[in-house]
Amino acid sequence: MNDTNPPVPSLKSLIIATAFATLLAMIILISAVLPAEYGIDPTGLGKMMGLTALSAQSKATSQALAIASPALPPQAAEISGQDQTTNQTESVQKQSQPQWQDSVKIVVPAGDSLEYKFHLAKDAVLEYSWTTDGGKLYFDFHGEPQGDKTGYFKSFMESTDNQSNGTLTAPFEGPHGWYWENKTRSPVTIILNTKGPYRILGIM
Repeated sequence: MNDTNPPVPSLKSLIIATAFATLLAMIILISAVLPAEYGIDPTGLGKMMGLTALSAQSKATSQALAIASPALPPQAAEISGQDQTTNQTESVQKQSQPQWQDSVKIVVPAGDSLEYKFHLAKDAVLEYSWTTDGGKLYFDFHGEPQGDKTGYFKSFMESTDNQSNGTLTAPFEGPHGWYWENKTRSPVTIILNTKGPYRILGIM
């Protein structure tokens, strides 16, 4: 039996086949793809075959999707703006309020008195704010020089009230604080908030 090899295409046949395939691809592109995808119909075949209608339908669908996704409604935008303003206001309020270093609850018994002191160096700054649960107390906010044995003290504020706040720059080193006297028939609770470079001496 003789072996036979399949015929090898000639170069001319390959060129003709390639040219035919290219021509067929261009015909499909011009007559089908362009009318269906882009609405371009240079031959008129796309319209005859209904391909241009597909392009129009695709554009209408895209426009409908754009309309169905509107921007944020005005009402929602206003609510968002109000929330942002509220957050900014709260932030400003927090920044304006002192971040207290210490907070203590002090109970002054009915008909009794007590003192609460801090040790401050000269020129140290004490920020303070205290308030009671309603009852008014006589108080004397004062300081005593370190090591003084004569009983001398300097009074910074003397009054009868249920609250007080401010800043003190110590004129000398030594104990500084409040003397509270409760002249009522019920205990009075004080909440004292402070901040500064001090050492707490406490109730004396």
